[in-house]
Amino acid sequence: MNTPLEFQIKLAATNRAASLIVLNMLLTAILCAFLVYNAVLNSSVTTLVLLFDSASCLAVFAMFVAAATIKVTLASRPILLTSLFILQTGKVLDAASHLFITESSNWLNSGDALILVGELGLAVVAFRFVRAANELTNRDPLTGLYNRSHHMRHLSRLLRECREKKQSVAVVAIDLDHFKHINDVHGHGYGDTVLQTVATALKDQVAGADLISRTGGEEFEIVISNTDEPAAKAFAEKVRATINAIHTDKLESLSASLGVAVSHLSEAMPSLRERADAAAYQAKNSGRNRVILAN
Repeated sequence: MNTPLEFQIKLAATNRAASLIVLNMLLTAILCAFLVYNAVLNSSVTTLVLLFDSASCLAVFAMFVAAATIKVTLASRPILLTSLFILQTGKVLDAASHLFITESSNWLNSGDALILVGELGLAVVAFRFVRAANELTNRDPLTGLYNRSHHMRHLSRLLRECREKKQSVAVVAIDLDHFKHINDVHGHGYGDTVLQTVATALKDQVAGADLISRTGGEEFEIVISNTDEPAAKAFAEKVRATINAIHTDKLESLSASLGVAVSHLSEAMPSLRERADAAAYQAKNSGRNRVILAN
């Protein structure tokens, strides 16, 4: 099972962070020494330009130090550090183009190109961070499946789209049997493991679904578009068998009660889900480990 996304901010290993910062300072010092050795100071440079260029370089260096010492799990740290160092180098060369006079200024003008590359790298990091953060808000942190809020939005949108195409949508409500007993006897930690195992089984073995979500404590929902009642019930039977085949070191078998509801023309999302939930409740009251088709 893929590890669910997590958002964490923590300090990096001190020795690694220090090594990165020292390496940055060493390379920058070498570059500055090379600039001083190969060029003549421009006496006409103004104090304001000097202060601005110095502040710009120090600001990027400060960002590098922060990125080296603080790890944000959703950010691509190697790309971030590399982009910041390239940007910092570009800033140094750009400042050198103001501070020094040299016969060959091509290498000085390359600062603009490095600044562009560094900024593009930071844009990639920002894009990936926003995408990962958005994905994180849509996921259940325990199982990695979609959460209830995303499920509701996606199902509502899917119903509208299928209504325009004159297609039906099926909701399969899944309620694990005797889950409270599992928590009471084996502990909530083991109950969490069971939920993760079920989520993995659903993702790995149930194909053809539009959406698989954890909508409650031991409740899951699967959405299938463009299907009819016989196909939806056969799909649910496959899901039931998949869950029933799960074995753990403390459980000989696991079962679930499933309810299936196929949308009527122009049926609203709350009504569709309520019918699926009612069918799952009926399955549980009828002996569990079975599939009931909603009226």
